[in-house]
Amino acid sequence: MDARLFQVVFHDDVAAFHTLLAEDPLLLHRVALNSIDNPLHISSLAGNTAITKDIVLRKPEFAWELNQQGFSPMHIASANGHVEIVRELLNNAGVDVCLLKGKDGKLPLHCAVIKGRVDVVRVLVFACKESLAQVTVQGETALHLAVKNNQLEVVRVLLEEMKRLDMMMEVINCTDKKGNTVLHLATLGKQHETIGMLIGEDAIATGVDVNSVNSSGFTPKDVLELMLQSGDESSLYDLVEMFHHAGALKSGEMITINQTLTACHRNDQAKDQHPDANPSSGTTIPPPSSRLSKIWKELTKEIEESSMESQNALMVVAVLIATITYQAMLSPPSGILSPESRRTYKFGTTHFRRRYVAPGEAAMANDPEVFAFFSVFNGIGFIASIGIISLLSKGFPLRAGLRLAMLSMTATFVIGVFYIAPTNDGTVYVVAALMGVGVFAEFARFMLWLLRK
Repeated sequence: MDARLFQVVFHDDVAAFHTLLAEDPLLLHRVALNSIDNPLHISSLAGNTAITKDIVLRKPEFAWELNQQGFSPMHIASANGHVEIVRELLNNAGVDVCLLKGKDGKLPLHCAVIKGRVDVVRVLVFACKESLAQVTVQGETALHLAVKNNQLEVVRVLLEEMKRLDMMMEVINCTDKKGNTVLHLATLGKQHETIGMLIGEDAIATGVDVNSVNSSGFTPKDVLELMLQSGDESSLYDLVEMFHHAGALKSGEMITINQTLTACHRNDQAKDQHPDANPSSGTTIPPPSSRLSKIWKELTKEIEESSMESQNALMVVAVLIATITYQAMLSPPSGILSPESRRTYKFGTTHFRRRYVAPGEAAMANDPEVFAFFSVFNGIGFIASIGIISLLSKGFPLRAGLRLAMLSMTATFVIGVFYIAPTNDGTVYVVAALMGVGVFAEFARFMLWLLRK
């Protein structure tokens, strides 16, 4: 570009500009042929409104040219917040310049959003609402870029404009190249206020898909769980509440629900095809295995919907109960009888004598009824705590090994109870054999799991 032209444009000297044009009427035409930056690029960067208006009136096509960095005068003015220049370019170059894509597929609106130029954003959206739905080469809308760059006020303005223009459903659930919605990005950035505007009690947005799955298979709630596991759980409690009230699910929960719905649909189809299959029965009683499976799923769902902090506390309590109940079996009240003692135990009107006194017999067994109550209640506490630990450890690494360890510990507990109880040796051997079969089966399953690895 001619050095004199650069100086007059940079200093917004309209009179000197007119003088140069009087001396050389073809000056602007030569600039179009020889220069990388045209005068509008310079005036837009400098924020010189007067000379910008003069130049765009003479050469409106300058507004459409990209410089070496891939930006038009409109991109530059938008990024720098020169709202008057933006208006001049719109008035004289046409509103379609709003849809001109520059570097990385960015529109002028995208540049204004990234830099947080709220006034420019309002002007560009008012002039060309279609720019709200346009995406970059990474598949990002203006709303994606606002969230990604943590421009809270711009997010608010964009949501308000989308609502005013009835474009919410067209834009709010758009995904980028990685399948992320704006809710994914806001959750990853721990943006409490943005999430509140999306799914909070006083949300501006409507129709947000809280269970959208990205390319990695994560829903926004999965992302939140990862944030909770990384620490600082107390600061994320309000997000947990918002997700819960919005009905957000983890991807695993969605799979379970889809499978259940599919099964229900198949059952309905079967009933339609065979309406008289069981005419004598008005209701169908599900088998016990089905009821147990349903109970297990409900318990799993309740745990998954709780916060990580609650799960950690529950795990501590469950481990403590398991430890206490196991210790109570090892050292029951009144202690253990010595091997030399022989006892006769009364069961109602029946007397029973061991063939020999086994070492480690419980002294409490002198009163069989009390010992039975103690063993049952203590066993319930132990088994319940093991069940809770099993539920909480779902998805843990080395899950197969942990399951083998818990089953082995449960087997030793059961064998121990029968060993110290007033039972004959044959019963103890039968219980030990049954427990051994269960542990061996689980051990074989564990070895198969290792071999597959």
